[in-house]
Amino acid sequence: MKKKIKLCFFGAGNIIEEHIKAFSLQKNIELYSILSRTKSKSLALQKKYHIKNVYSNFSELKNNKEKKVAIVGVSLLSTFSVCKKIFGYFDYCLIEKPLGYDFKEAVKINKLAKKFNVKVFAAFNRRSYQSTIQLKSIIKNIKSKRVVNIIDHEDNKFRKIKTPKKILDNWMFANSIHLIDYLFIFCRGKIISIKNQGLTNSLDRLSVIKFSSGDIGIYQGIWNCPGPWGVSVSTKDKYFKLQPLEVLSFRSTENYKMFEIKNNEKNNFKPGFVEQARNFILAINGKKHGLPDIDHSLKTMKLIKNIYEK
Repeated sequence: MKKKIKLCFFGAGNIIEEHIKAFSLQKNIELYSILSRTKSKSLALQKKYHIKNVYSNFSELKNNKEKKVAIVGVSLLSTFSVCKKIFGYFDYCLIEKPLGYDFKEAVKINKLAKKFNVKVFAAFNRRSYQSTIQLKSIIKNIKSKRVVNIIDHEDNKFRKIKTPKKILDNWMFANSIHLIDYLFIFCRGKIISIKNQGLTNSLDRLSVIKFSSGDIGIYQGIWNCPGPWGVSVSTKDKYFKLQPLEVLSFRSTENYKMFEIKNNEKNNFKPGFVEQARNFILAINGKKHGLPDIDHSLKTMKLIKNIYEK
């Protein structure tokens, strides 16, 4: 009988609960343990999802020699300190993006993962949206140049009042990463040039990113302005749109009517999380998967830095 994969969860907030729900659907896994700063929350999740153990502190990891798998969804400013404490005890980690509140911290986490030889994957759940997967599949065999347009609105009114200043000052890493990563999803090849132009606000950006394939990414970062996020991909004779990101629609030169492609994601789950969990299990079992690793996460963080550096 195949040995079950033991999953250890770090954090006990809404995001970790979404991960627990998604992993509960996967085969051959065990919800092994949970640890958070607030033990009462851990106990509540343990009871609700029948998690085997609640850890009281990180030292308990040292007492268990059996290698397990970590899912990390702690507060952003705690990510690095948690990584320092757990990397030596796990073979695989799935960590909520961004891996570091800024680029420098992302570099530190990357080096730490290499030091302990732990395989780290970044939880970019929008890569696991059915809409994203469908669009990748549709354009896979279209050879013509792609123009990928990213519309990123960052409205201050929707930032939490209690968000630490260090995160607010680096909000593009914490939040714009959701959109900027789409440039690597749909543009082919390596980045060969980035041209940035400031707009009315000091943080506003209009960036043109050229890729070795000939593809062009256009990023519009508009701050202090309400508006929906959006991604579009233009090819020689087709136009595709993700707006909202969960919904894929398209039109062609033959028919200008916009057609919507049905989304088959499971209800009652955070979009992308079930597919993301499935891919993480595939990665652990050495099979083909669609998850970005820690090196990709650092590449995305570097692009954000290059777009927003003064």
